[in-house]
Amino acid sequence: MGSLGANDKLIQAALQRDVGDYLVSNAVNVAIVSVKIAGALGYEPAKLEEVALAGLLHDLGMFVLPDSLVYKAGALTEAELQDMRQHPEHGARLFKEVGAAYPRVGSVILQEHERQDGSGYPNRLTGDRIDEMAFIIGLADVFDALMSPRPDRRGMSPHQTIRALLVHGKAVFPYHLLKSLIDQLSIYPLGTTVRLNTGEIGVVFQLNRQYPMRPILQVSQEAVSGHMPVSRTVDMRTETSMQIVEVVPIS
Repeated sequence: MGSLGANDKLIQAALQRDVGDYLVSNAVNVAIVSVKIAGALGYEPAKLEEVALAGLLHDLGMFVLPDSLVYKAGALTEAELQDMRQHPEHGARLFKEVGAAYPRVGSVILQEHERQDGSGYPNRLTGDRIDEMAFIIGLADVFDALMSPRPDRRGMSPHQTIRALLVHGKAVFPYHLLKSLIDQLSIYPLGTTVRLNTGEIGVVFQLNRQYPMRPILQVSQEAVSGHMPVSRTVDMRTETSMQIVEVVPIS
């Protein structure tokens, strides 16, 4: 389990979208990202092992449901949605039969879709009635789901996903977990080339842990006739009108 938390190549693999069966790839990705979050929170090795196991098995109950429901391309009917929302209970029941050595994992599987504001399922739990480990698995699951393509939309890039979670996730996940996710994934690593809403291109020059979406950039400026191109430093903490709109792929 230690290598799962330490090896950033696993994170790189989790951020790639060209993998096979969604349930399988989602299980692996959720385990990897969850361990990174839990590691940042100082979880001891035994707890990290529980996190990894819960991440791998968080959707165990989906395998009880018919494939026609699990892999349906269109919108679910209300009846189908109710059936789908029973999968945490199926998973917790199945795990209880074989996982007696890890009683907490079964509880986490049951609670993984619960949300801080009571909007989750199956029991609409709120706040501290939800196991922190379940929040970790749930956050990693949402992160992976947003990045994964669906029949009706493209998957988001990592930085778009983080931005969406920061905007919409504060009501449903504890903020310290969102912050740990951002810190661990380094969405804008040093040297990342980005495009701004001004149309300018910049390179991440310095990270800003307090405001991870607003790093310090070296922004290229057009050359004046007879002179070499120059660049200027832009601190996005103070240049509040500037926004990063996309990461520019390395050609």
